[in-house]
Amino acid sequence: MAAAPGGTGTTGRAGPAARTRRRAPSARDVRVLLVFGVVYALACVAGRETLVPGARVSLIWPAAGISVLWLVARARRPWPWLDRLLLGTTTAAVVLLTGTPPGAAVIGGVAATLQAELCVLVLARYAPRLRAARGARQVDRVTELWWLVFGAAAGALASAPLAQLAVALTSQGTTWETALLWSARNTVSIVTIGLLGWSVGGALHDRRLRPGARGGPAWWTDGRRLDVLGALVLAPAAYVLWFLWQSDLAVVFPLIAFTVWAGSRLPTRAVVAHTTLCGALVVVITLGGAGPMANLPDPALQVGVAQLYVGLLTVIGMALALAGEERRRLVGALSVARDRAQAQAGLLASVLETMSEGVRVVDAAGRVVVRNPTAARLLTGRPDLDPDDSLTDLAGLARLDGSALRDDELPFRRALVEGRVRDVDLMVRTPGVPQPRVVTFNATRIPAGSGGGVVTVLRDVTEERAELRRAATVQASLLPARTPDLPGFEVAARFVPAGSVGGDFYDWERVGGGLVITLADVMGKGPGAAILAATTRSLLRAQPAPEDVAGTLSGAERALDADLVNAGAFVTMFRGFLDPSTGDLTYADAGHGLSLVVRPDGSLRRLPATGLPLGIAAGPDRVGARVRMLPGDVLVTFSDGLLDVLGGSIGDLERVRDVVRGTATADGAAAAVLALAGDAEDAEDDLTVLVLRRLPGHPPAGVPHPRGADGV
Repeated sequence: MAAAPGGTGTTGRAGPAARTRRRAPSARDVRVLLVFGVVYALACVAGRETLVPGARVSLIWPAAGISVLWLVARARRPWPWLDRLLLGTTTAAVVLLTGTPPGAAVIGGVAATLQAELCVLVLARYAPRLRAARGARQVDRVTELWWLVFGAAAGALASAPLAQLAVALTSQGTTWETALLWSARNTVSIVTIGLLGWSVGGALHDRRLRPGARGGPAWWTDGRRLDVLGALVLAPAAYVLWFLWQSDLAVVFPLIAFTVWAGSRLPTRAVVAHTTLCGALVVVITLGGAGPMANLPDPALQVGVAQLYVGLLTVIGMALALAGEERRRLVGALSVARDRAQAQAGLLASVLETMSEGVRVVDAAGRVVVRNPTAARLLTGRPDLDPDDSLTDLAGLARLDGSALRDDELPFRRALVEGRVRDVDLMVRTPGVPQPRVVTFNATRIPAGSGGGVVTVLRDVTEERAELRRAATVQASLLPARTPDLPGFEVAARFVPAGSVGGDFYDWERVGGGLVITLADVMGKGPGAAILAATTRSLLRAQPAPEDVAGTLSGAERALDADLVNAGAFVTMFRGFLDPSTGDLTYADAGHGLSLVVRPDGSLRRLPATGLPLGIAAGPDRVGARVRMLPGDVLVTFSDGLLDVLGGSIGDLERVRDVVRGTATADGAAAAVLALAGDAEDAEDDLTVLVLRRLPGHPPAGVPHPRGADGV
């Protein structure tokens, strides 16, 4: 079939198909053209020799099958128009030289070309593998066989009117039988010759791929020699004897049983050889004037019945053989898939057996599908449980406070509704174990398309929780135990870690006649952040001049820099020194920026940061600023976890001011600010609040500064 015209893009360059058409044929292309031209001409001559006296068309026309193989072998090669031209002119020339008028010969050449072109178009659209392989692959699917039959019939029927016109130009005249016999003869020729050609081409291609292979074809060497001999020797012999000794047409069709037997037991190439050999014998014996078909009174009827019989042999035998091949391939693929699935199942079972986490899989009805020994041991204390015990392994579950767990609170029940449940800690009481254990459950719903149900992963966190409790105790011991006695001022704080321990901390320390206060927030949460927080507190306490808050931050940063770089972390911090005699608060803010001074009249002043967080750009000395605390003023500083809960914007700081104004003590102010976070137990980040309040009616010693004269 001709390659489709190549489009021209915006660059004006021709597409690949156009370049293929313009490329001159190679030496191989010329050889293919010559070989097919000669074979096709000989096939036309052989077909013209089978013209039965009184019939308007030849008994056989092998050239129809050769023409389709020709166009398929030359698919997507240079000069496709040359193939069509040679095919048509060769047909016309042979028909003309064998006694057909010129006009009829030309029309016959056009009809033969149209027939082959339409058949190849059908194959290109619905059986592209055959055309793409250019004859190097055999037909190996039943659907390809049916599309070959359909394409052959479509081409023959479409070209039949031209054939009828060509016959009408001869002295024989034409009838409707002419078109019918043309269609039947050429359809059978394309199917039988085409299957033989693809079978031979596929065998040659396979031998080229395995040049060192020895021995005969697989269907001869795999233990089926008797079957092959029966199909290629016994069946043809039966045809010869039957056709020579029998003249009754009705008793011929039982011979198709040989083809049914061959198609059921032999591979496709052996069946192609069988049907080709038996069909050729039918044609040769009929041409010789013997056999039941030669005894029919009408030559046209002889042609039609012979073609019908050969077509039945070919289609029945190949359909059975191809169906068997597909079935064997499917069984082989299923066997391979089964072996792979068994191997994967064995691997999965080994993984589940050795996992330190428990895995429990249930279907949509709650029945256990998979439960590894770790899950059974965590839930019941025994690694061997009957898989049919679907809910008995959950009988020991309870909330952390020891109260009973409702059925709808089971993690897998929740996952069926919510889709996913994460980090649910439950208490598990197992027989024979005096102390209950804490197990974390993570459950995910399995999509309905994958069978439905829930997969749950269990992890024993009893020891981990104990370690975290001990770490929390240590961290709590590092926080100030008592509030300082500072006349005229109150200090209070609140700290709620996101887990058992956190990266926030607060601190205060009496230094000389004043007070140093600190609130720090280490990036992250959990034990790692808690370790950095403890280290930071220790370094701050070790500085020689704690009242120099800017110098203290610089010294701590230099000592912490390597640790922060290695951990990929940073620390934001507010640190201030209060001189109670004047009410002046000198502070340094390392990227914190969440400190407010709330005045008694409701005005609000946010203290800006004076530098970057610790660990971002160590080097330059820190600078400080100063604000004066007047009677009734409240300083509130808090971690960003609280700001996230409030909404994350600077405008949300007014909510802090509003709750602070309604309090009478520093402790009340700290509690009110923390209450803005709601249920602090569910917070995703650490929450820390530090409040410094100057009592009303306690002016500083000396002459007070006027309100608003805060120094910087």
